[in-house]
Amino acid sequence: MREEGDKLNSVLETKLSDLDEYSLGHVFMFLTVADLDRCILVCKKFQYIIQRFIFPKKCLSSLVTGSEGGASLSLYAFTHRKRVRLNENWRIGRYEERTYFNHNVMYISQMLVEREWLYMTHGGRLQAHRRTKNQYMIDTKIQWMVGNAGDSDFTALVKQGDRFFGGRMDGKLVIYDHDTRQLYVQPLADSMIKAVDFDGNVYAVTTKDQSTYILHCSLLDRDLLNNYEHELLQLSQVYFQAYETIKLNNNRLAAGKFHCSKKQALQLLDLYSSATIQLNSSSMAVYDVLWKDEHCILSGNFDTTMRLVDTRTGNDEACWTDPYDASVYCLSYNGTHAVCCGMKYHYRVNLYDLRVPKRCVQMYFPSKKHNNYSPVYSIATDYSQLFLVTDRNLRILNFDADWAVVKDYASM
Repeated sequence: MREEGDKLNSVLETKLSDLDEYSLGHVFMFLTVADLDRCILVCKKFQYIIQRFIFPKKCLSSLVTGSEGGASLSLYAFTHRKRVRLNENWRIGRYEERTYFNHNVMYISQMLVEREWLYMTHGGRLQAHRRTKNQYMIDTKIQWMVGNAGDSDFTALVKQGDRFFGGRMDGKLVIYDHDTRQLYVQPLADSMIKAVDFDGNVYAVTTKDQSTYILHCSLLDRDLLNNYEHELLQLSQVYFQAYETIKLNNNRLAAGKFHCSKKQALQLLDLYSSATIQLNSSSMAVYDVLWKDEHCILSGNFDTTMRLVDTRTGNDEACWTDPYDASVYCLSYNGTHAVCCGMKYHYRVNLYDLRVPKRCVQMYFPSKKHNNYSPVYSIATDYSQLFLVTDRNLRILNFDADWAVVKDYASM
């Protein structure tokens, strides 16, 4: 009996710190950053395990801050602990909001975000604004600008390297090479340009009422930007179908129709064979598409869904439905698991985890400073900031704000 009592006392006297590092690591993985910060103060053993193993490991599985793509867009070199904390803020809805470029007349700006720059269109102008590390997040002063206020409005804009490629409401294409400061404008169609994209020397353009065009630009033609005697972009293919959205991936073009009564709005165009491949994604209208990887497409749809489509099978592999029955207007993908969707009403953004089927991780409702219910037309994210374009302004949600009020709509 004495031996059994000694064993019982020995078990009762065992402390958490007596566990091996693997067991402690398993326990620590379930703790929040606030709990881990307290555990670090217990002893050097806890401190070493948490700082050396737990925070880096939690970063790998983080929804928003686990992607190297987000790091390339962020102004800050966040520590592992900070990245885990930011991920918690995204999940629980802790952020502060700022609004820029208010305009009373409804206008949809085109937006691009890079590590140090924010590019915005205002009417017929393309403006560059420097991102800052202060509380305002961007400098509203224009660093450089191309185009004029009287020019036709930009309706689409993409960028690769130092080259911008845009489309205008009057059917003209705009190419601006910031490295050489050269601007080129080329007429294409009599219809408004809806979407553009380019990859290397292959350019894709779709118009509102007419067709989809594939054009080529030789790398030797950079000096032709100021030579108006020649057309920089040479037409190579025409598809007699107009689309709402297009995205290039090497020799394949993902394309979504604005309306299809047969619920076959998502198609794949093979630029080598000029074939049009019908994908089996049951959608009446597709408002935005993104290439998740070489084989999979993410689509934002009129029917309130965001779908993951595998081009090898042509089928929907997963589908997420908005709980408030709003259409998905635009998408932003961080390269790993997080997808942000700009919704049709109330400036709302939905955050989805591709590892979690059907469920919305969080919803963000920016404050309404105008008496309207604008959709989110364009969206971009990095580790700590969410940029969204409405029909009246640009809004930035900053998740590096541990002091902010939590707006948790995940359980609604």
